[in-house]
Amino acid sequence: MNPAPHDSAIMATDTGARSAPRHSFFWEKDWDWRWSTRIPLPLRVFLAWTAVGVFLSVPEMFAGAAWPVLLSKVLEAWTWALLTPAILLIDRKLTSTDQNVIRLVPLFFLLSIPFSIAHAYLAALISYPVPQIWWNPLRKEGYIVYYLIGGWQTFAGFIAILQALKYNGRFLTGRLQLERVEKTLIEARLNILRLQLEPHFLFNALNAISSELSVDPKLARDMISDLGALLRRSLDCQDRSEIALADEMTLLEHYLSIQRVRFGDRLQISVDVEPQALFTMVPSMLLQPLVENAIRHGIERRMSGGTILIAASRTEDLLQVQVLDDGVGLPRNWQPDSSTGVGLRVTRERLEALYPEVGADCFTIRRRKGGGTEVIIHIPWYKAESGAHEAAA
Repeated sequence: MNPAPHDSAIMATDTGARSAPRHSFFWEKDWDWRWSTRIPLPLRVFLAWTAVGVFLSVPEMFAGAAWPVLLSKVLEAWTWALLTPAILLIDRKLTSTDQNVIRLVPLFFLLSIPFSIAHAYLAALISYPVPQIWWNPLRKEGYIVYYLIGGWQTFAGFIAILQALKYNGRFLTGRLQLERVEKTLIEARLNILRLQLEPHFLFNALNAISSELSVDPKLARDMISDLGALLRRSLDCQDRSEIALADEMTLLEHYLSIQRVRFGDRLQISVDVEPQALFTMVPSMLLQPLVENAIRHGIERRMSGGTILIAASRTEDLLQVQVLDDGVGLPRNWQPDSSTGVGLRVTRERLEALYPEVGADCFTIRRRKGGGTEVIIHIPWYKAESGAHEAAA
């Protein structure tokens, strides 16, 4: 008696335990490949198991096995195709009520016994009309052991990989939900920071306007008009954490109009922005608190006034934004952590929340050698037309 057929049958079922679950994706509800949706589900199951049977027969066919071996493996695979709906139905009912692995393992172990028996006799019945498959258990009862062992291995492997795929799916879903929660928390924090910034700016602007009301009412009215235009523009951007630098410069111009009316020739503004930088994305209301800080703590304290330079350029994959003034400069023992100003603190926290990948270089403030203060900001270079965080090439 040639033992090769039943040995190969064991190898087939054993290898099937590793290969068949690869195709379990065909039965997943969330399977959304376009080509697969054109094929009916039963046909997909049939084709998947047929491919498994053919694949498992390839080594023995190259070794010189006859065609009955190929047919036997394909028929065994088709038997698993017939049992697949029942396996998936039971698996769905069990895992929908209990996902504890420790409790599921004994249940699936018990289920493996009837499924192994069912597969062995069903496969034997299907292959019985082919006399060349002489190792059929219905012809030689001694081979039933090999069918049972092979069937049990296949079932165990099938269930194990199926649970692994489900676990991976739950892990990815949980990770996606966690990322969404983190994004929501970051957005909430940014909104809180922005709400802190806007009243602070509005208070300072109104305070400046009120100081001019009794001295020069016409000047105060012009400042109120510019403030109204600035508030309208800021409301247009309130639902967006990032806007194009060109839009940010427009917002800043309305603020500068208020300050020019107030300071006159004492305030000089210089802008040096690369044309391509105008289309990059920056946090909304980024420049206004920096320029306001330069005016209040640098230029306003000098009788002769001063100049503020606003520059933006590309540095590798980063946008570098600079706000420089030639005012009185920072105190000798000044430290960023000791600053009580709302504008600088909120700006730094917004940048750290939006661009954690940039690190410590995201926000830098320091004294200028020639006098005055320099603020340097580095943020990722994003195209405005992408509409999202899509890095420019």
